[in-house]
Amino acid sequence: MTPRSQQIQEVHKMLGQLFIFVFLISTSHSCLLLGGKVQETLVPNGEPFFVRCPLEPPVSDNSYNITWFINGSKTEISTDLQARIHQDSNHLKFFPARLEDSGFYLCVYSGANGCWQEVLQVNVFQNDNGLCYKDEALYTYLLFREKSLRIECPDVTDYVDPATAQFHWFKECEPLNMTTGKYLMIKQFLSITNVIPQDNGKYTCVTLFIHNGTNYNISRSITNTIRELPLTVKPNILYPTDNFIDAELGTSVTVTCEALLNSNLILTWRYNESFISEYSDDGRVIEEIQYEAVKDGQKVACQNITFSSVKEEDYGLRFYCSADNTLAYIQAFFILKRPGPNLQGLLIAIFVTAAFLIITTIIIIKLFKVDLVLWYRSSCFSHPHQNDGKMYDAYIMYPKNAIGNCTYDMDLFVLKLLPEVLEKQCTYKLFILGRDDLPGQAIADLVDEAISQSRRLIIVLGQVSNETNLGVDFEQKIAMYDALIRNEIKVILIEMEKITDCTFMPESIKYIRQKQGFVRWKGTFTEASLSPNTRFWKNIRYRMPPAPRHSDKDLDYISTGNL
Repeated sequence: MTPRSQQIQEVHKMLGQLFIFVFLISTSHSCLLLGGKVQETLVPNGEPFFVRCPLEPPVSDNSYNITWFINGSKTEISTDLQARIHQDSNHLKFFPARLEDSGFYLCVYSGANGCWQEVLQVNVFQNDNGLCYKDEALYTYLLFREKSLRIECPDVTDYVDPATAQFHWFKECEPLNMTTGKYLMIKQFLSITNVIPQDNGKYTCVTLFIHNGTNYNISRSITNTIRELPLTVKPNILYPTDNFIDAELGTSVTVTCEALLNSNLILTWRYNESFISEYSDDGRVIEEIQYEAVKDGQKVACQNITFSSVKEEDYGLRFYCSADNTLAYIQAFFILKRPGPNLQGLLIAIFVTAAFLIITTIIIIKLFKVDLVLWYRSSCFSHPHQNDGKMYDAYIMYPKNAIGNCTYDMDLFVLKLLPEVLEKQCTYKLFILGRDDLPGQAIADLVDEAISQSRRLIIVLGQVSNETNLGVDFEQKIAMYDALIRNEIKVILIEMEKITDCTFMPESIKYIRQKQGFVRWKGTFTEASLSPNTRFWKNIRYRMPPAPRHSDKDLDYISTGNL
């Protein structure tokens, strides 16, 4: 609008106000004039239009009367419903409105409670050249951009029923293509999907209105302005989270409400829809001033609530933190509860005790493994009976070509001590070559058969074994084949003395010695060494298969001693 046109418009307004003043003086109505600024109604030329009297009668007044006057005339407007301009109750109706109908109209209300009057200005306009609307008469819609928007064809429900009326929509006076799926019509509403900035513009809706057999068009034009959503987002409360908080009776507790900071955010603590200040009369529950902080790299708004001394009545109640901004209002609560029993000390004690028992058990098993196994074999839980079909519990292999005292000690140990303890006292059955073979038997076959019929292979080593072969050459080969290749027999190594040089020891014996270990004889050839409950014989019995059950008391008929 140019400055010249603005000046002309201001002059017209001044003249209009002057006309109203003259009009009111010239009227003879003695009713009280209401209103200050004159209400202006814009009416499209050639279309029917209803102007409503703003004076609403009281519900209790059934004898009221509303009368319309025009342009200072003392003659009321016709009530003939067939007239082009007529009054119908509190409406002034135009069928249709014409440019010459522009002017000031007086609505007079008289009833049992008094008399009032109000002036209205009707301005019948012509659309702008070449357009289907007039800029000054546009309805204004300001919408925020979302996935879909809805525009209403305004002020048409007094004329047609939106459920049955047919609406036509135009944008910039061009018909909308309703077949693309972008636009949908629901009654008097136009829905726009997949909204983009190009959906801004001027929209016009047109519908048909029939009066006294004459068809009229009713049109409304809207300017639609779509804006991006403001930076303000909906509130997001980080804490509390509808959770419980442990609080000892009589202690002081502070709870902080935290929410992501955005514009116009206000945090308040409430109880039962009331401010927290109304919760307690003694002032022990205090809401502090809202402040800002940084948490995990994000700015948050914080609001503290402090219970100076928790009382019994505080337990089980919901205390709400409310977050409010221009978009939404949300809240979250917490509940105070008595803390449960502290089981941390008990759990630590149980864990330490269990760890101690486990470690102690492992140490006991490690130190007394041999004794525990032997005790188990002698208990009622053991089933020592052998069902493997073997004849011998052990095959004894030892050097047979030693010289000097070594031969005497070796023979004494093998032929005297082993049978005395293992056979007589422990009821094992041994096979000793040279003692259990018969004259004339084939030695090789006998050895092979005896080893295959034995559950253990006992190899007795001495220092002399470093320089000589163990037993007969074929005996050693058969024994090592069964022990290492077939893996059908377990080996028990007994060292008569400490072996310091293993240079001449057979590789097979070295391998068994390294893999399975050995038992060293440290005793003397005395009666005490015949007790099966000495450490040496317990280690031998541990490596032997279970024997028929005998208690240690039955075996210990000779006093024990440390060998």
